[in-house]
Amino acid sequence: MMPRWMLAAFFCALMLAFPARAVEEEEEVAESDETKALLKQLTIAMAAEVVDERTFLIRDAGKGNKKAIHLRLGNTGAPSKEELDDGEYAEKARVAKETLGKLVDKQMIWYKAAPEELQPPAPADPAEPTVVVADVWSIDGRHLSSLLKKDGHLSHSEEYHSELGKDILTAAAEEEKKDSYKKLEEALKESEKAKQEAAKAAAKEAAAAEEAANVESFGVAGWLGVSVVLGLALGIATNFGRPSSKKVNLNRKKGSLERFWLKLKGA
Repeated sequence: MMPRWMLAAFFCALMLAFPARAVEEEEEVAESDETKALLKQLTIAMAAEVVDERTFLIRDAGKGNKKAIHLRLGNTGAPSKEELDDGEYAEKARVAKETLGKLVDKQMIWYKAAPEELQPPAPADPAEPTVVVADVWSIDGRHLSSLLKKDGHLSHSEEYHSELGKDILTAAAEEEKKDSYKKLEEALKESEKAKQEAAKAAAKEAAAAEEAANVESFGVAGWLGVSVVLGLALGIATNFGRPSSKKVNLNRKKGSLERFWLKLKGA
């Protein structure tokens, strides 16, 4: 039979685990509901061939006649010409079209049409495709208008306001993760820089304190030592006041230092 204390510990662990799991489940449900609400605003379709650098073909699978629809990327303009000549500009437009093709050709995409009043008029000829201005995303949530403008393939044209005009779904989560890593890296760099500056300041303060301690410790004892050394030097120079045992040659020519010393003695 399991001891009572083990039973008590087991039940305590369960009580602690259940609230944490409940919070995780609530977060997962909230995230799931948010994703469902987002997807209800979007239409999924299979993209076909590219028409130009900002337009491509899809098939309206919701209609029996399979009418062709040309999706045009919203809030975009043709590639900017700037100072390019006609040949250079044609090459730039070709590259932009090719880039769009790599993103959408035979790929599943999400799209949300722009407001109805901003849509081009329906074609007079029923055989002609309908053009729909829309925000378009890759299946993982990359916002194609933003991507192509960021890379310089298309220019910006503010046709309408779109709250969803950005990366969504997995792409948004990846971008958020990159931003978090970038902020963390910057914070670590700032922290390391602060540590280095603090270490330099501490070393400088320690050196100043050591120098001050050396000067203070010199004090009376230091000056006393200097006095002793000077006294010994003076005593040696004067033979400690005793007459010299050396015979003095009175006729010897005195040197300049000797004459100076005799002057000091009053000789």
